[in-house]
Amino acid sequence: MKGFLFHLIFLVFSGFISLVASGQNDRRVLQALRTKDPPVINGMLDDPEWEHAPVATGFHQYEPHNDRPASFETHVRVLYDDNAIYIGARMMDPEPDKILTELGLRDSGNNLNTDLFWIDINPFDDGINGFRFQVSASGVQTDINISGAGNSRGDVNWDAVWLSDVSIDEEGWSVEMKIPYAALRFPRNDVQSWGINFWREIRRTREQSSWNFVNRRIGDPLAFLGRLNGIEGITPPVRLALFPYVSSYLEKNGGGDQWANTFVGGMDLKYGISNSFTMDMTLIPDFGQVQSDARVLNLTPYEVKYDENRQFFTEGTELFGKADIFYSRRIGSTPRNYSLPYFEQGPNEVVKENPLETRLINATKISGRTSGGLGLGFFNAMTAPSNAIVRDSITGLERNITTQAFTNYNVLVADRSLANNSFLSIINTNVSELTRDGFAANVTATEFRFMDASNMFRVSGNAAFSQQYSSVNDVTGYKYDITAGKVGGTWQYTYNRLVLSNTYDPNDLGFLSFNNLVMNKVSFSHNVFDPFWRFWNLRNEISVNYNRLHTPDTFSGFNVQYNLRAMFDTRFFVIMRTDYRPLGNRDYFETRVPGRFYETDAAYDLFALYSTDYRKRVYLDGDVKYSRILSEDLQEEFGFELRPTFRASDRLNMTYGFRYLGKNGDIGFVGIRNSNNIYFGRRNMDTFTNTIRASYIFTNDLSLKFDLRHYWSLVEYTGEYYHLRDDGRLDHLADDLGVNNINYNAFTIDMLLTWHFAPGSQMTFAWKNNIDSNIARITRSYTENLRNTIEQPQINSFSIRLLYYLDYQRVRNIIS
Repeated sequence: MKGFLFHLIFLVFSGFISLVASGQNDRRVLQALRTKDPPVINGMLDDPEWEHAPVATGFHQYEPHNDRPASFETHVRVLYDDNAIYIGARMMDPEPDKILTELGLRDSGNNLNTDLFWIDINPFDDGINGFRFQVSASGVQTDINISGAGNSRGDVNWDAVWLSDVSIDEEGWSVEMKIPYAALRFPRNDVQSWGINFWREIRRTREQSSWNFVNRRIGDPLAFLGRLNGIEGITPPVRLALFPYVSSYLEKNGGGDQWANTFVGGMDLKYGISNSFTMDMTLIPDFGQVQSDARVLNLTPYEVKYDENRQFFTEGTELFGKADIFYSRRIGSTPRNYSLPYFEQGPNEVVKENPLETRLINATKISGRTSGGLGLGFFNAMTAPSNAIVRDSITGLERNITTQAFTNYNVLVADRSLANNSFLSIINTNVSELTRDGFAANVTATEFRFMDASNMFRVSGNAAFSQQYSSVNDVTGYKYDITAGKVGGTWQYTYNRLVLSNTYDPNDLGFLSFNNLVMNKVSFSHNVFDPFWRFWNLRNEISVNYNRLHTPDTFSGFNVQYNLRAMFDTRFFVIMRTDYRPLGNRDYFETRVPGRFYETDAAYDLFALYSTDYRKRVYLDGDVKYSRILSEDLQEEFGFELRPTFRASDRLNMTYGFRYLGKNGDIGFVGIRNSNNIYFGRRNMDTFTNTIRASYIFTNDLSLKFDLRHYWSLVEYTGEYYHLRDDGRLDHLADDLGVNNINYNAFTIDMLLTWHFAPGSQMTFAWKNNIDSNIARITRSYTENLRNTIEQPQINSFSIRLLYYLDYQRVRNIIS
């Protein structure tokens, strides 16, 4: 604990040092012009209001050359009124017939073979938070919430309601945008001064340029925004929007022949409490059309983390991601005591029903930022009690067993923006369950980033304290993760220390694969940002990692890693990585018994990832890896992925993916007897994953998306079994433990037809098919296995969902 306090004192001291000299990069300024007659959004820039607005021009290259002007001229103007801001951009191009215009799904702009224009806008001008509005030359909209730690990748799931249109002529192409204030959050000031930058990508040359210069050697675009002045005296209308929906499902579950029809309705609500704060609420939520999970066979002691695909939990949640202690999949997940009925059932009882998920009643989130730069967020969700039904097979009597009582989930967060694009956050998560033992879990954490005035040096990290309470036992734990070093320029270096106590557990509302770790890591890298010879950019990095257990304090692992990352002038991209563990490894988790470990000899890993030029009609992504434990008994792993994409036209895009992973002579945990006798078995494992993804864009408002995935994993035990000694080594057993082989299949189809028939409104038709099969019989024939899988019980679902956007101001104007 003394070391924990020492590091907290160190980070606070470092933070104050970094804030002593607050510098400011040279920033360009653009004046916005108030208009009484807003332009018609048709992409033509033919309204006379544009002629009077000041022009932003003189763009600088970001890629490939970060030291010269953009190749083609770009002119941008900004208008505003009391309802919205309007952006008009003119992208000059001497060869307009070469402008690329692939169509795509909403929010897919960065993955399309098309020219792009976008703006990064930060009304609080703090260098950390912001919004991105992007339009392709084909008219595809992409909006991203890039708030939080200067994350330029941001939250692409965030969707605002805004208008845009494009046109192409003999001089290039142009775009017009209307961004309502309802899509933004800004301080309550009579005179506004916003951070802003305008960007352009010429896809055929992969040149990116920006209005305000962005230094790629530092790498955070939000730290290099220009300034938008001139927005004064705006009186935004009431920000209230309703999203009522109705859904109808036709479903067949399991092996039965009967189809069931269900009809549900509900509503999402978005209310602007002020210019800066917004409340989002979902009432009677329906997530029946979300993307299926990419399920896998898991033989490890660690939980598999699946992506969150429910829109309410992915949109506008950047504040709640601080310190990495909130995992929204916990809400509505498997009941905490799901296995209880199988332990409590009597000799004549069978479990008739046992829900796999708890039912979400509603969820609410409130978030925003004050004019002083203080971000505040509150999240609440409630799930209904989950009960299993146990039936006596003789008497027919049934009884309920509660697997999870009514549960309340809360998240509170405060985030303070500081000088030099720095910040300090505090977050708390709480889970309380209405049970007799009074179970509750609480995690309090902080996340911070302190930069110097040049943005070249950084101290960052997080720390957390977890608490679990019940009438039976109280458990507390802590963690801290601190990184300090030089993060900009040609030569970069960092030191990272991560400590997870053996009792730290955030998993009631967070996700952590394992605790009980002390890690020290040192990294050095050399970066080339400007093109030379055949390279566009190049990065070489070497790192050394030393791990120990937290309790007891003992060695667990040491490795040296080398990474190479290169982009060639042909747009061929490659990452290569080698990892060497000269001292072997002590795995304290594979044994499933606290204090026991499995020790392996020295080992190495080789990995390479590659992608070809995305501008081509056919391009290829993939990777290859090989690893081996340097012991007398062969233990090796080999895998690769091939993922070709065929762009048949600007409307049709198809991708086929094949991944293989083979483990030869793998030794892993198989069971425990008499509480302390731990057994391992040798097995050969083969895993095949086939995916087919396709999309067809009829228009920018009508699209069809198809995803098919077949995951097939075979585990075949060789008959060699081992007993784990106290020193972590294995003794060969003469007996055959008779562990069953595994033939696991996960087959899913997700097909979605989406029609955006009005701004913010859509109708979706979905077909979902899901098969999950786990048997012991091994077959090596792919066609036979696929035929057997399709014959297994499956879930089929056809649904239609209508969601309509009702804006209070628009409804009021219609009524009046």
